[in-house]
Amino acid sequence: MLVSILHRATGDGMAIVGLGILVWWLGAIASGAEAYETFVSAMTSPIGYVVMVGLSWAFFTHLMSGLRHFVLDIGAGYELDTNRFWSIASPVIAIVLTVALWAFVLLG
Repeated sequence: MLVSILHRATGDGMAIVGLGILVWWLGAIASGAEAYETFVSAMTSPIGYVVMVGLSWAFFTHLMSGLRHFVLDIGAGYELDTNRFWSIASPVIAIVLTVALWAFVLLG
């Protein structure tokens, strides 16, 4: 149940917050160097990093949940132990992918 709720919440969050940031970014690019610098300053602030990490976590959570549902839709993974394992593994893998992405971005 939690995986299903997270799937819906992360999809909505990416649609609302992600779309807002995308429109802001595109508008800043179109408006010139000063507007783009304002965008970059906001996104590299501590709050901006929290938002961007949150969006990447939402993306990976939504991706892993979607892959899990895809496997279920093709008729596999309905065994109780297998289903329970992947419902726990999906959010854990999403966290690992988020940490790996931000380690690559910040350290690479």
